[in-house]
Parts: sequence; C-alpha cells; structure tokens
Amino acid sequence: MAKSYKVAIAGCGSIAHAHVEGYQQLENVEIVAVVDPHAPARQIYMDTYGIAAGYETIESMLESVVPDIVSICTWHLLHPQGTIAAARGGVAGVICEKPMAIGAGAADSMIEACEASGTKLVVSHQRRFTPGWEKARELIAAGAIGQPIFAKNQVIEGLMNWGTHTIDGTRFVLGDPAPVWVFGAVERKTDRYERGVAIEDACMGLVHFDNGVQLLVESDLEHEGAAPGEFQIEGSAGWLNASETSLRLFTASTAGWSDIDLQLQEGDKDIGGNTNANQVRELIAWIEGGPQHRGAGTEARVTVEIMMALYESARRHAVVRFPLVERNYPLDLMIAEGKLPLKAPGKNDIRAFLKRDGIDEGEFTRLWSEGVPHHLIMRQLTGADDSTGG
Repeated sequence: MAKSYKVAIAGCGSIAHAHVEGYQQLENVEIVAVVDPHAPARQIYMDTYGIAAGYETIESMLESVVPDIVSICTWHLLHPQGTIAAARGGVAGVICEKPMAIGAGAADSMIEACEASGTKLVVSHQRRFTPGWEKARELIAAGAIGQPIFAKNQVIEGLMNWGTHTIDGTRFVLGDPAPVWVFGAVERKTDRYERGVAIEDACMGLVHFDNGVQLLVESDLEHEGAAPGEFQIEGSAGWLNASETSLRLFTASTAGWSDIDLQLQEGDKDIGGNTNANQVRELIAWIEGGPQHRGAGTEARVTVEIMMALYESARRHAVVRFPLVERNYPLDLMIAEGKLPLKAPGKNDIRAFLKRDGIDEGEFTRLWSEGVPHHLIMRQLTGADDSTGG
C-alpha cells in the first residue's frame, strides 16, 4: 500500500490553484492546511477545496500540524523565508514556486536549510515534465541534430518571470550543462517591478556552457514569437524547435521542417495540474529513496545564478565567470548605484493587479463561484489592463 502524504499550501493566490489541481490527482495525498496572512484568501481555498485548517504563517501552522510536503506559492521575495521555515519545522519535502530566489545568496540559504534538515527541495519548473521538452531532451541525447552548438530564448515580462522557465528548460533539454561564463546587457528607463521585485525594461545575454553550447537570451526586445516555454537549438547536423507540447526537427533526413508526433494524451496540454501532479510523484519517489528530482533546488539554483550573472555582467560591463561571487541582486545594486537612471519615473508593478489589498471580497467570492479564473477576477476588480499579463 502506498504511503499517505499530508500537504499544506502556503500562499493562497492564483498559482496555488495549479498546485492544488496537481495534488488532487494523487490518491495518496491529502491537503490538510493552507497558509496566508489574508483571511478571505485562506477561506476561499478552504471552502473551494474542502481544506480543514487555515493559518496566518507557516510557523503557526507547524505548532499544530507538520505536513509531509509544503508548496510555497508566495511572491518571490518570500520564497526563502517560507522554505527555511518549513525545513526547520521538519517537513519532508518542499515545492517552491519559481523563480527560486532573488539573488544567489538567498538561493543558497534555502538549499543549506533543506540539506541541514534532510528536506527534499524542489523548485516548480514543472515544464520539465511536458512532452515536448522531454522528447527534445531524448532526441538531443540520441544525436538527432548532431552536436548542439547554439540555442536561443526569446521572452517578455522580465528575465525573472518568463526567462526563469525558458533558461531552465533549455538546460534541461541540453542535459543540464553547467555555465562557464556570461556576458549581459540591461536597459531600465522605467521604474518597472514584478511582484515587488525590480525588473528590467529589456535585457539580453550570452551564456557559454561547459559542453561548448552557447545560449542567447533575449527579454522584452521583441514580443512577436516570444514564449515562456519555447526555444530553438542548432546542432552540427540539424535544428530543433521545442515548446511544451510541440516539437519540430530539421535534418538531412526530414526534407525540411518536420513535426514530431508526441502522441499527446488527454491532459498533456495542461501545464498546470497535470505537470504539477507529475512533479509531486517524482518528489515522493525521491523522499522514498529514489533518484534526485529533475527539478531539485540544486538545479534551480543554476538557473538563478545564470540570471544573476547576466545582471552582474551588465553592472560591471564585463564577462562574468562562474561561480558567481555576488550574493545579492545585481539589478538592485545597479539601481542603488545610480547606473540605471529613470527617464519615466513612477513605480509600475506588472503584477500589481494580483494584490488582494482593498478589493471587494464579496464580489471576488461571487465571481469565483461563477467559475471565473482567479487572475481574471483580480484584473477585473483592480481595473488592470490585459496587457499586464497573467
């Protein structure tokens, strides 16, 4: 008989629904608690999903119940705090939302706390479980395009948002090579933020990996063709274009671009519940003595370090080699040092519409009961422009 696992959700916002949907697919998992300082947010989750208990903080929850697994679905800057609290409280596994942390030092604090307690730390790069990425990794390992040479990412809405998934995905498909050096450039003329974290208006960078592959990262330079889970890889004998649910190949034997049949099953296009369920299954296997999770915190830390190094390169106007020395957030340092003077003052957080402060909670509950998705309710109640993203 499979062991049963008790789970808690910390952060009752939009993304946490995908975590719940994933847990609900596993018969041996029960969500026993939610954590959020905002009482109406907790209550929505408790009522919707039949969760028995709600708490303001992880610490207060741990005084009453110690779950086996905790999902950290809070905003970026709170990821270390929640992860460390769960680890110190004796939780067996943590699934933390991306980006893992803002700064290499913060990421290391999470890993160190989990290693000290024996907690298995996973970062929710759940797209590693999508059929397009898995097949692309398989084909590249089999030499379908020869020796990989060059890869390209094109994203929008900040390097720390879409870029997190796409850089991580490129590494996954390439077999998780280690970065050797980066060279980056950043523009920030507006006071732009994302979930309380300062972000750039645009950036680009070149990453050189230890297997010789180079990755070009572009963020907010071109919107057309940009996607959080799509990338192109050039090899010595062909090209590959991958997304989460599609894969195209160009080699001498394909006679042009050829679509690879991924034999998609029902649910394979669900980047939320289905992929989250798969990452939970792999975490449970890891907890029970199986191999390290493909989304382990140590792998996610590499993605954080690459992004921080791109910012640090722009800050120093120099090539940055690994390991990265700077432990803090280089973009914050650039702003504090006056290296990114604003031409259009006025703080603009592209996810400000997700804040629950001051909204009509009664109207939220009504719209939610009618089946309107969480993020669309928040846009409507805050009057956010659809161009601000999801």
